Amino acid sequence: MKRPFVVGLAGAIFGLVTAFWVILTATSSDVLLSGIQAALFSSLGMGGAAISIREPRFAGWMLLSSAAWITLSVPVAGTLNLLFLYAPAILVMAIAAILCFREPVEEFSEDFDNDNARE
Repeated sequence: MKRPFVVGLAGAIFGLVTAFWVILTATSSDVLLSGIQAALFSSLGMGGAAISIREPRFAGWMLLSSAAWITLSVPVAGTLNLLFLYAPAILVMAIAAILCFREPVEEFSEDFDNDNARE
């Protein structure tokens, strides 16, 4: 497995766990909404991690946008204390995005399936 996949998956899982913890311990509807948004954007990051092996550039943009949107969902709750909870997931997904951008893009021939067929 490639490094962007593992790092992105770890960040997305950590983001989902944190989001579900925020949802379960929410004291107001604004905090609950922030947790739901973070869960949705963490699942976007998980999708980015999943395609990072085949499409590293697009996956990098997905991971970076996921980290940015989780950051922007924190002020919805009216408190910046949640930023300390989401910070590790945001940083790990941003690092995975940087790793995706550093991956070389593979050029595939038109007969890719025929060239790599097992005989």
